[in-house]
Amino acid sequence: MYMKSMKNMSTSSDGSFSLRSHPHQTLKEHLEGVTQIALQIYDSNNTNQSLREIVRKICMAHDFAKSTSFFQDYLNYHELKEKTDFEKTDKRIFGNEKNHALLSAFFAYWWLPIEYKFIGFLIVKRHHGSVIDARDEVNLQNDYFNLKKQVDDIKNNHRNEVEKIYGFDLNDFFDFINEKNIRLLRKHFRDLDDVDISKIMEFNYLYSLLLTADKLQLIKEIPNISDQKPAFYVENYKNDLRDEILKKNPLLVGSEIFKMRDMMFRDVKKELENTDLKKESFFSINIPTGAGKTFLAYYSALYIAEKIKNDFHHDSRIIYALPYMSIIDQNYAELEKIISYNENGVNNLKSTEILKHHSFSEIKYESEDVVYKNYDARFCFENWQSRMITTTFVQLFNTIFKIGKNSTSHRFHILKNSVIILDEVQIIEEKYFPIIKSFMATLANDYGVKFILVTATMPILIETHELIPNKKYYFQNLNRIKIYNNTHEEVTIDDFKNIVLNDISKNDDKSFLIVLNTIKSAKDVFLYLREKTHRKCIYLSTEIYPKARLEKINFIKNASEKTIVISTQLIEAGVDIDMDIIYRDFSPLDSINQTSGRANRNGGNEIGLVKIYRLKDGPDGAYFHSYIYPTFLTEITRMVLEDKYEISENEIFDLNESYSKEVIKKASFDISDDIFNYMKKLDLKKMRDSFELINSDYRFKEDIFIAADDEFNRNINELILVKKQIKKNGNSIEKNTAIKNLVRSLNQYKISLNKKTYDSIKDSLYEIEDFDLKYLPLKVGSLCVYSEEEGIISNNQSIEIF
Repeated sequence: MYMKSMKNMSTSSDGSFSLRSHPHQTLKEHLEGVTQIALQIYDSNNTNQSLREIVRKICMAHDFAKSTSFFQDYLNYHELKEKTDFEKTDKRIFGNEKNHALLSAFFAYWWLPIEYKFIGFLIVKRHHGSVIDARDEVNLQNDYFNLKKQVDDIKNNHRNEVEKIYGFDLNDFFDFINEKNIRLLRKHFRDLDDVDISKIMEFNYLYSLLLTADKLQLIKEIPNISDQKPAFYVENYKNDLRDEILKKNPLLVGSEIFKMRDMMFRDVKKELENTDLKKESFFSINIPTGAGKTFLAYYSALYIAEKIKNDFHHDSRIIYALPYMSIIDQNYAELEKIISYNENGVNNLKSTEILKHHSFSEIKYESEDVVYKNYDARFCFENWQSRMITTTFVQLFNTIFKIGKNSTSHRFHILKNSVIILDEVQIIEEKYFPIIKSFMATLANDYGVKFILVTATMPILIETHELIPNKKYYFQNLNRIKIYNNTHEEVTIDDFKNIVLNDISKNDDKSFLIVLNTIKSAKDVFLYLREKTHRKCIYLSTEIYPKARLEKINFIKNASEKTIVISTQLIEAGVDIDMDIIYRDFSPLDSINQTSGRANRNGGNEIGLVKIYRLKDGPDGAYFHSYIYPTFLTEITRMVLEDKYEISENEIFDLNESYSKEVIKKASFDISDDIFNYMKKLDLKKMRDSFELINSDYRFKEDIFIAADDEFNRNINELILVKKQIKKNGNSIEKNTAIKNLVRSLNQYKISLNKKTYDSIKDSLYEIEDFDLKYLPLKVGSLCVYSEEEGIISNNQSIEIF
């Protein structure tokens, strides 16, 4: 746990230190302050004293070259410039000799032991940027002149003070800065061609400590992170919720799924009591959809965190990662309810307790004592300064795999001794399995991380301790749904529309969910059914802006009438709706399973029906599934389902196992091999660019915003106003933060389009001056171009997914 305030911890009492790192702070104060914070973070989770000394030296070295007169003059000039208008007559241009990172990196290289020289050099050189190819970082042929100038300046002007700061004579270092040693350093780096995961992760850990301490040392007050919540909070809330549900519907007490939820919770509690955290790091919860996995995951994580505290005396964080932003709010709200119920209804939880982090989240941060503003709030928010963090797969895996990237690596140290929940883990593409497995193993072995993998369709990612050891029993004793496999014959989209319409006309008392593979096919079916039936039809895809999507999902969940929902596959994971009859265009088996989980979710008396078709884009067109899914996955699914025409829920477990084994056999892991190779050569940019959870083949090319309501208009007007203020009065951290929060708020109106659809509406777009931001009004004149009901109104849509 960090100290609450460290502002006066290293102030020079004799006033003999005049070199400054920042306008308000001496270089000695900053170096010692950064070092102390980094060591506090390190000591809270580590006992290795030799590595502690490496942390100390890197932190003390990182701003060494701010001791040059060139940097001091630069700092003085800009401080005076802020206070007066003298720059109108005295415009100075400062050369590269004012820069401090390279000489500081050489100092770290010289000071550190041989095995940490290259790590220390990279960390210090790029503590204000990101490492690209490590070998490029030592192309220093043109830098020797500036380095020599800087060294001579320190020797002639500031040597005594600098030697006081470090407590030793610097002659050996000054002699070290020569052309021969620069060439030797380059050779040292170029000889590195087999860097392993442990070493690359150690680099990122040390890099993270420096980046975090360097920023925290400058904020108003270092957050005091709350204690972890106890596991019994989850059980208390779950039991109360169970009682409330039974009061409303007493007949549910006899339903199979209701009884199983209680049994599963008991199983998990028993299994956790028998875990050995000295030997075990990987756990899994593999249960049918609708069985209460969120409660089980939170209970397990909190229990393991308590055990880490009791057994190893480490304060663990819990990081709950989900694949989609659309389900993070739902998950986070559940966590808030759990805590609020156990803490007398408190509804003002602090950021130090729980934190929600994704690109739509407002940048705000407060502790028990302080409401943080502007840069302070932004850094604490981005740095995950909290006990429990809910975030996306992208944010978590960027933190792990974007090695050497300043904007994400700063929070890597947060993972130390944490408990990470990967919910809906089946979303991860198989091609990344080897690299993810290796990195997870290193995080477990070297950093004490515990993982909980959660899914209804567990992929063979890594061997785990099953917290529901008798999971097969639960899968095979549920009888909520029946799947009808109609994929043995070809069906065009036009034929499919008639099949669905006929079913709807015969089942006026049933709700329907129709899941298609592309926006084009989903909208086509939606428009047809809206015209042909009197029923309430609801269309969902990423063409509907996020705020409206969420409103539609909430309407579906709470509607008293039986709705007809037509959606792309965004409905699959974590969207808690319960429908009577489902139609699904053909997809890999794990997607079929996820869609099936929306049928008869709570185990009502009537069996939920799931009907699978293999739809073609016209008589001579391609199958819609071929536009978006890898062929080998759909072929494996066809093979597994080949002789299956009707599938009961109790057969799904064995089908999933067969499917997963075939996927592992046939998947290509070339991209994982590439990432390993880039890592070994320290080509960090290529390594980072190769790990993309959002497949670049399916990325949309153009983002636009929808001018949907008064809130959007207010945000746009405020954005324009802030920009005008910046032009008039200059930029500030406060205005920057205001712009970031306004853009984040606007993200709830953002949609992504492929080029052809974008081109069809681009003449109707408005552009905000000074921002790369285009928005579409609902109407252009009397012509409607967008509606919340159907999205883009255009006849020129090409194939789009989701």
